[in-house]
Amino acid sequence: MATIPDISTAKLLAWNEYKDKTPDQALPLIYANIEKKSKGMCSWYWLSIRAKRNTSLAIRGVAFILLVFGTTFPILSALFGSAATKLVLTQVGAALLIIATLFVLADRVFGWSSGWMRYIATVTTMENLTRAFELEWANYIVSKITALDAVDVKALFELAKTLEAELTKLQAEETTKWITEFNTSIALLESMIKSQREETDKRLDAIRTNLTTQAAQAQASQKAALPGAIEVSFVFKAELKKVKIAIDLNEPVEFFGHSWSELNVSPGKHKLSVEVMSNPPEMITKVIDVQAETTARTTISFET
Repeated sequence: MATIPDISTAKLLAWNEYKDKTPDQALPLIYANIEKKSKGMCSWYWLSIRAKRNTSLAIRGVAFILLVFGTTFPILSALFGSAATKLVLTQVGAALLIIATLFVLADRVFGWSSGWMRYIATVTTMENLTRAFELEWANYIVSKITALDAVDVKALFELAKTLEAELTKLQAEETTKWITEFNTSIALLESMIKSQREETDKRLDAIRTNLTTQAAQAQASQKAALPGAIEVSFVFKAELKKVKIAIDLNEPVEFFGHSWSELNVSPGKHKLSVEVMSNPPEMITKVIDVQAETTARTTISFET
């Protein structure tokens, strides 16, 4: 699409455009100049309206279609028995609704629909003023019985001057509305970006906290899984005797001494069985709670 040029005064009329001209020469020039000015303004708005209207209709149409599908998909999910299918349809529906909202939000930020309405209101008012000018000009001409003179040229020039002033005022008012809307849109966009950034920061903080917690839990789990040790001190009533020691269901081992230890014992509660090799034999059983990276100590006293 070709770029629409801005409305501007590219070249002023000659300073003596209407000077020393007869009414028959000056009046056609005055009328042609104001007609050119009015048509130029109205044409600019109509061309701009076409672009904004097409964009607005496309955006609204796409948003409506997304809204229909986004609303329908969760309803259709009830027809399926699979939980996975229901979840997918519901998530797709939610995503479509979010996209539809973004389309409508983009229309609001960039002002396609509001600009279309604003341009329509402005250009129709311009055309109404132009038609009123044409009728008033024609009424002045046909009401004049005598030949047109310099006084008539002055009166009709003031009529054209009034129309141009009103057209320029409408253009200025429309531009002011556009500036206000543009600033509002920028503020809305900045607010959205700030809100989204804050929400993203919160999510990142939550992710970091979660990762830190998971790392701490993993470290704690690893530490809790580290083996410990058991140390047993024997106290005999008489002389030192040989004993058999077994942990849980492991094979007993023989030991002769006052202090016995076992390394690389998994954390948790373990059954410690000690049998004195005497006649008759004496059996003592204890439950020992072994902690990770610690030594569980206990003392066993024998009656023999």
